[in-house]
Amino acid sequence: MKKIALLVCLVCLLPLLFSGCGKKEDASVIKVAVCPTSPPNLYEENGKYLGMDLEIFEGFCKARNRRYQITSYDWQGMLGAVIGKQADVAFSAISITDKRKEVMDFSKPYMDNTWNLVSLKSRNLAVKDLSELKKYSIGYPRGMAYSDFIKNKLEPQGVYKLSDVKMYPTYNEVLADLKNGNLDLAFLDGSVASVYKKKMDIQDSYVFTGFDMFGFAFPKGSPLRDDFDRYLAELGPDKLKVIVDKWLK
Repeated sequence: MKKIALLVCLVCLLPLLFSGCGKKEDASVIKVAVCPTSPPNLYEENGKYLGMDLEIFEGFCKARNRRYQITSYDWQGMLGAVIGKQADVAFSAISITDKRKEVMDFSKPYMDNTWNLVSLKSRNLAVKDLSELKKYSIGYPRGMAYSDFIKNKLEPQGVYKLSDVKMYPTYNEVLADLKNGNLDLAFLDGSVASVYKKKMDIQDSYVFTGFDMFGFAFPKGSPLRDDFDRYLAELGPDKLKVIVDKWLK
């Protein structure tokens, strides 16, 4: 009788034990990875995600009757989530680079970008020639496209060594060190710089142009990328420019 009772208990418990094991994720929900420290493209305010990139992506989801779920990472974690296919898409002012294209797919570019070396106004650092950069400490978040630029362009010319750069988790830590005098120059995306100039007493010390464009990042071979590109074509350059200009003001 004891064996029978035990068998009955096991039969009753089996559905409970395995009920969660075969549970499938809702395929209609798009898993989004972000690094919410890149205003105006993507940032967090009062517990809510905001920004240009999000507005564009929400338009896509509305047009396709899709839902999305956001997970926040630091910069490298966000890119790693796409590469490892833990996320279906990532956006937070991500630069399209040849190195990144080896491990992820990008949408068509949605905006051009500048790279700004900024300093505190009180220090009034003006870099007139790149040969002057050796005199200063430069910092930016890990995993940024600036690294390839320094390694492949500036370092071979003897302008600046990548090993001399101070790396941080996000822009927040970079700008905190700049403000506290622990850093001479911060490398910022032009869109990010436009926002922080309104909050901090910083100025452009040098601006690089013609090197960078932003795109949405997808895992290799993602059909979602192709559909997103179709949406950008449907949206058209004029409507896209209206969104971009609104957030850059």
